[in-house]
Parts: sequence; C-alpha cells; structure tokens
Amino acid sequence: MANINNNRTIKINVFISAAGQVFIMFLGLLIPRIMIGGYGSDVNGLVSTIGQMFTYVNLLEAGIGQSARNMLYKPIAENDRASVNHVLSLAQNDYNRFTILYIIGVVLLALSSPLFINTNIDRRTIFLIVIFEGMAGAVSFFFTETDIALLTADGRGYINNSINVVIKAAAYLAKIILAVNGINVVILQITYFFITILKALLYRAYRKKRYPWVNISKVCHEVLPDRNAYVITEMAWVVFSSTDMIVLSMFIDTASSSVYSLYNLIFTNISSLMGTIYFSVAYLLGQTYFKSMDDYARMHDSFNSVFVGIMTIMMCVCSFMTIPFIRLYTNGVADIEYVYPSLPAMFCAVQLLSWSRYVAGNLTGIAGYAKKTSVISLIEAFANVVLSVLLVKKYGICGVLFATITVLPIKILYCNYISDKVIMKRSSKKTLAILLVNAVIYITSVMASRVLSVEPASYGQFFALGLCIFLLYGFVGLAANMMVNKDMINTIKKLFLTKGD
Repeated sequence: MANINNNRTIKINVFISAAGQVFIMFLGLLIPRIMIGGYGSDVNGLVSTIGQMFTYVNLLEAGIGQSARNMLYKPIAENDRASVNHVLSLAQNDYNRFTILYIIGVVLLALSSPLFINTNIDRRTIFLIVIFEGMAGAVSFFFTETDIALLTADGRGYINNSINVVIKAAAYLAKIILAVNGINVVILQITYFFITILKALLYRAYRKKRYPWVNISKVCHEVLPDRNAYVITEMAWVVFSSTDMIVLSMFIDTASSSVYSLYNLIFTNISSLMGTIYFSVAYLLGQTYFKSMDDYARMHDSFNSVFVGIMTIMMCVCSFMTIPFIRLYTNGVADIEYVYPSLPAMFCAVQLLSWSRYVAGNLTGIAGYAKKTSVISLIEAFANVVLSVLLVKKYGICGVLFATITVLPIKILYCNYISDKVIMKRSSKKTLAILLVNAVIYITSVMASRVLSVEPASYGQFFALGLCIFLLYGFVGLAANMMVNKDMINTIKKLFLTKGD
C-alpha cells in the first residue's frame, strides 16, 4: 500500500488529476454549445437539469464512501490488510443495500419528473432520459464505488482520475458525434449507460491486478460507523446544491435553467478541477491525523492556503473573463439572452464560500464529528430551499444565487470552529487570516472588474487576456498567503521535494 511520504505518488496524483480534468473541461465546454445549436435552449436546459439532479443524487453515495475512506486511513497507514478487508466488506454491503433503494428512487423520479419540470418536451422523452441516467448511476454504485474508496485512501487517486478521464472522454465524444448528427437525445443517455459498464470492468480488472489479497465478504451484518450521519450530510448537500436549477425549472422555465447551466458549467468545471486535485492528495490529511497532531495542524493550514488561495485567484480571473466568454460562446444563439453582468460575481462568491470549509469539513469527519455536522447541513439545506423559493419569482437566477450565498456561512463558521477550537484546540487566528486575506483579494478584483471592462474579439485574445490577469493575481495571491501562513511553502517543499521513506 502507498506510503504517505512517497513524493512520486503525490506528484503523479497532482499531475494526472490536473491534466485529466483540463482535458475533460475542454470536451465538456463543447457539449452545451452543440446542444444549444442542435436542439435549442429548451432541450439543453432539460438535459442539464436532469444531469444536475443525478450529479447530486449520486453524491448520496459519498456518505458511504466518506465513512469508508475515514476508516481505511488507519489500517492502510499500519498495513493491516485484515482490517482493510473488513472495512471494504462493510462498504460493499452498504452499497448493495443503497443500490436497491437508488433504483426505486430512479423509477419514482422518472415517473414524477414529467409532471414538475416546466418544458415543451414530451413526457416519454423525459422519462427515458431519467431512467438511463439513473441506471448508469446504479451500475457505478454496485460495481465501482468500493474500489474507488480503497484507491483514494491508499493514495492512488491517479488511477481513479485516469479511468475517469477515459470514461468521460468516451462519453463526451459519443455525445458530440450523436448530437452533431441530430440523433435523438434518448440515444445519448443509452450510450452513456453502456460506457458506464465499461468503467466497472476497468475498476474490477485493476483491483484484481493490484490488490489480489482483497477479499470482500458477502456476509457482513455490521454497518460503517457514522454512515447515516455522512449520508444525511450528503443528502443535505444534494438538496443544497441542486436547489437552484430545479427551482428555476419549476417556477420559471427550462430556458432559464439553460442560462444558469451555462454559467454554472464554467464554475463547476473549475471547482471539479480543484476538487480532483484536492481529493488526489487529501489522503495525506487522513493519514497524518493518525500520526501527529502537530504535523497535521501545519498540513491543515497549508491545504487551506493552497486551495482557498488558488480558488481565489481563479475567481479573480472569472470576475473579469466570464461575461466575455459568455458573449463569445453564445455568439449566434438568439432564442434567449445569456449575458447577465451581475451573475459572475455571485457564482464566484458561491465557489469561494464553498471552498472555505473544505479542509475543516474533512477534519470534522476524520475526527468523529459527522453526526453533529449533519445537523448543520440539514439546517443549511432547509434554509436554502426556503429562501430560493421565496426569491426566485421576483429575482430569478439572482434570487436563487443570493439565497445560496446567504446560507453558506452557516457551515463555514461551524466547521472551522470545531476544527480549530474543539479538535486542534488552538486559536482560530490562522484560519481567519487565511480566509480574510483571500476574501479581500477577491472583493478588490470584483471592484476592479466593474471599472476595467475586458472585451476580447476572439478566443485567442480571450486566452491571452485571461493569462495576463491570472499571472497578476497569481503573484498577489501567493504573496498574500505566504504572508499570513509562513509554513505553507515549507510544507509544499516537504511533500514534493524531499525524498520519501
């Protein structure tokens, strides 16, 4: 199993994660433009809404996966194969039970979706899209998620990312080919279902080769500790994250969802890039926590500085470049207006606030505070739904985004308080300094973007201007984060430059 100090593993994880996600982002950006041009905004809005529903419904399994990963860190660090097999058996049995409930949920959603989605598309098409999207998720839960948990906890996230790149590339290319040729959108979903089966076969083949000693028991009556708390937390995140587009589809129309989905595409791609890199090295946090609290605290702060800092830099660039990108991307699309200058700042704020609790939220799970955190997650989700419904009719997209921004600080404050005061038993000054300095940088960029407009005439100019802004804010962000967290550079050097054991 992987050694925590194996710098080669860390470098491979980061490189493959970043390169693979950039490639997927490029392909992913082609899909909506082809969908809008070939089928119109209504169909694109429908497919995006259903896709988002399942993206977040699929996150429900993360409750099981998160619990399994947290239990695997210790036996992997101690090379205890018997305990690893026990945890994997618990996880697989939970996934088996969850898959049955998931399939029932898919059928119910397929029957009800045509009734609450406001669209001109026929009900049969909606039903079939939901069914095949859902069945692809069922295959993943039953056959691959346990393997993903093992690889992630063992520091082999690069294998997950490599398989993910292959599968997503195949899915995107298939969608592009079918959409360009005007094939019915239902066929797109059927194709994705069969590609998901290929993904399951790849994971099973790798596990047999790399972990021949793994023995998952079919008879296991125990359940993962805190599994229900993790499931509740993920369920709350599902509701919280999917509220905006679903509320727009129900109370406005799917064309508005198409507008939202295009902006959301930009920011979810950036967040996915960051998340892929983060989760490829997050095992370092889990394994370090069980070895040394002092080392963990330094790594905790360094992860905060690096990931919140990079996200801040990216959002500063987005504050300038989102509207120019939307203008270039939707050039020639006339069925609905896509340019809304007020939206970028709100989407950026959602990402920054979300990433301000990533590391702290991870620690609350590792340290056994999942149950308490799940209560806060439920409060957050409920508040977001209520505010979104109240504001959507009058303020539309801005209303649902404002609801999200208003509610996000609840969990930020809770997770960081528990992490600093309760678990690490220290002052919150370091965490506050890291978050505040990045907030100030972002706010100044938003103010500057209102004064200095950017109008590239081509994609070449767009990328050139974006690179200049990135370098400028990259220098500012690095300097500011080094100033408030002097351990950041030393931790990075230790992880990437020193030789492992």
